[in-house]
Amino acid sequence: MYPINLDLTGQACLVLGGGSVAERKVRRLLDEGAVVTVIAPALTPALQILAEEHQLSWQRRTYQPGDETTFFLIICATDDEAVSQAVSAAAKAQGKLLNVCDVPDLCNFTLPSIVRQGDLQLTISTNGKAPAFSRWLRKHLEQHFDERYGRWMAELAAIRKEGQALLATSRDRQAFWRQALTDDVMDLVENNEIDAASSLLRKRLAAWERKNHET
Repeated sequence: MYPINLDLTGQACLVLGGGSVAERKVRRLLDEGAVVTVIAPALTPALQILAEEHQLSWQRRTYQPGDETTFFLIICATDDEAVSQAVSAAAKAQGKLLNVCDVPDLCNFTLPSIVRQGDLQLTISTNGKAPAFSRWLRKHLEQHFDERYGRWMAELAAIRKEGQALLATSRDRQAFWRQALTDDVMDLVENNEIDAASSLLRKRLAAWERKNHET
């Protein structure tokens, strides 16, 4: 598998199925800004509310050949093996992105487990071989990468922007970050001393800029 991060903002995505699995997939697509259509005879109560609020489009029926044609990405979350097989063949023939839930052999991409804190996103994949282990690992990583890291990401983004203004070239900036973001800084983050970690990085940035200016 070749890992990528995919921008789904404004992209037309199709979910086949209206059960609990489909609900999880729909929520994740909506969180990423996708324009979601669901084709299913029935929906979970939560999906019905999303449809009534016009957060998704619902076509109340079963899959028909050709439904996938206009969509960028398709997720098949039904228990109907014949539908899964048909969608897989059609989507792949058209070069569509396709995930068939729990049937990796029918997919051309799989969905990793995700740990997210602000802009920090950790993804875990077993290439569809051991989803239970992915879930276990995600829970353990969530315990460690808690809200501290969301706050730290916001601080790093601000300091990076300051560095872009102070350091003239990308080579300078890369050299600074390689030497400045060290274990002692991250130890402060681990201890929830975000302000102290930020202050230390800013002192190093100022010292680096002075040194470059003098040379």
